[in-house]
Order: sequence, then C-alpha cells, then structure tokens
Amino acid sequence: MRFFLLIFLFIFSLNAHAEVMRVLFLGTGTPRLDIERFSQSILIESGDEKLLFDVGRGAAIRMSQANIPIQDIDKVFLTHLHSDHTLGISDLIMTGWVYQRTKKLKIFGPTGTTKFIYHLKKAFDEDIKIRTAHPESLDPSGLILETNEINEGLIYKKGRLEVFAFNVDHGGGVKEAYGYKITNGEQTIIISGDTNFSENLIKYAKDCDLLIHEIASAPKPLIKESAKIRGLMNYHTTTEEMIKILELTKPRLTILTHILALGGIKLESILKTIQDSTENKFEINFAYDLMAIDVKNKFNIYSVNYSKKNK
Repeated sequence: MRFFLLIFLFIFSLNAHAEVMRVLFLGTGTPRLDIERFSQSILIESGDEKLLFDVGRGAAIRMSQANIPIQDIDKVFLTHLHSDHTLGISDLIMTGWVYQRTKKLKIFGPTGTTKFIYHLKKAFDEDIKIRTAHPESLDPSGLILETNEINEGLIYKKGRLEVFAFNVDHGGGVKEAYGYKITNGEQTIIISGDTNFSENLIKYAKDCDLLIHEIASAPKPLIKESAKIRGLMNYHTTTEEMIKILELTKPRLTILTHILALGGIKLESILKTIQDSTENKFEINFAYDLMAIDVKNKFNIYSVNYSKKNK
C-alpha cells in the first residue's frame, strides 16, 4: 500500500510542476489601422514567465487593459522585422523603463534584430539623457537590452518551459522569418508568424495542442485581376492552404490571427469553408484582441476584462 502511495505522490508531484500556459492575444490584425484589431502581438504566460511574441502597434495599451504590468515583460520573440510586428517595441522599451523595469530586456529575432534595436534605442538618446538626470533620475539599468539573433532550434529554456524557433517562408523578399513552438512538457503551442504554406511548420506543428496561425483570403476574381492581391496571397496562408495544413497537423484547437480578409470576404465564410472541407473533427475559430486561452486538457477560452482592477 505504501509503495502505491509513493508512486501516486511521485506522479502527482510531476503534474504539479507543469504550469498551465495562458495565451493572451494583444493584437490580431494587420498593418491596417483598426481600433478593434491592433497589430500582431501574443503574450504567453507560464508560472512567473511572460513571453511576448511580436510587439505590434498598441501592444502596451492592450497590456494595460489586461492588467499586465509592462515592466514585467523581459523576453520578446520576433517572428520577423516587418513594422506591423515591431512598432510597439519602442513603447515596450521606453514605457517599461519609465514604469521601473528592473530586469534586462531580452529580445530574440532574425538576423538584423541587433542593428534594428540599436537604432531604435538610439533614437531616444535625448529623452534618455533627460530622464536619467535630476529631478527624474530614472535608473539606467532598466534600459539594458540584450539581443539574440536566432537560428532554428531550441532558443530558450527555463525548467520545463522551452521555446523553439523554426524557419517559415514569408516570401516578398523577407530573408528570415520564424515561427515558434512553446512547450511546458505537457502542452504545446505553435505560433506560425507570417508565412505561406510551410512544410517546416507542418513538421513542428503535428499533433500540437494549440495552433495559432495567420490567414488571408480574397475572392478569386479579385486575385486574378489584381497583381497586388496576388502578391499578398503568395506571402500569406490562403484558406485552401489552411485546410491542407489542418489535415496534416491535426491540432486540438486552431486559432486564426493576423486576419487579412479582402474584397468583402466575411470571416464566417472563411470559417465555414475550412470546416466543410476537412474530414478531421477539430475546434477552430478566429482570435480577437484580449482573447485569452488557458491551454490544458480542456481549453478555457474567455475575454479579458478591459477595466483596471486598481485605478
């Protein structure tokens, strides 16, 4: 009896160490100006870890609405260096510092990230000079930045929490673009980043728990007559390609983001086409700003309250 009790306690202790991962969508849109859908940014929380994937326009505002202290963010993972994925970085750097960030801010990204961050911070030299002088006297240690230009593979690990980067094909002259695989040893989350149909993504995403994937759709006549629209469809994942990806990866839950719906295409139409065209039974839906998902055996999907707890 005692032997079985010890076995039970051992298994329980292993499970107890697996933190539930929470996904919070801070921005689900594109470069377009949209008050309902800010540009791309996804926060994943696991225990005391806060991992920010892309920092699009308005990410800091959404964090404030979700009661996430901006100064607590100390790790950023960039999929690529397009502006709709990076416009919020200066806000994160400077506002996080003003709010007394005490940790080094680590930024992971493709080749060019170090140069990009260097010039971004340098643009605020005069502001930094003023804020570190009397009477403000902000601690300059809160402005310590560490950039890591990544390759495919494991790029971050803390305990059971691991982040893997993998190459995807964004096309359009983008030399390096990455997706990310995040796992806590039990659940796995895949973030596609911007990509067209990617065999490499399929390899990493097979049988994942949560697939967060971009989507683009336009009427076929519009694609045929517009070179610009054809280009956009080539740089992103179309509805037809998404169907194939889901058939090959079989995720438990798929959430579509970076939603590019052109020519009057309705989101409900995209969803119905995908659901009607695949033999697999799975959950799929569109992300929206401040949508949260607890990733566990049974997903918990809910909206984060916009109001602040402490005013």
